[in-house]
Amino acid sequence: MLDMIIKNSLEVVDRTERVIDAARRLLGAGLDEVEAYRLHVEIEKLTDVVFVMDEAARLLRRTFELRPEIARYAVVNWTVH
Repeated sequence: MLDMIIKNSLEVVDRTERVIDAARRLLGAGLDEVEAYRLHVEIEKLTDVVFVMDEAARLLRRTFELRPEIARYAVVNWTVH
């Protein structure tokens, strides 16, 4: 289950990075200044989110690689809740 969470999180990061790249290409397509500024602001926000999410997923993976017994307790805890 944790492997699936980590894998899906990293897939979301990859997809979001592709959206950011596509949005940056749109900036060069001749938007007016207001639209370009708004798109630029949203790109920056998405970029910040991607960095945080990527780091969190990788940290989670490293944690469970180093201490696999945590995964066993986490599944029991999630089941109880």
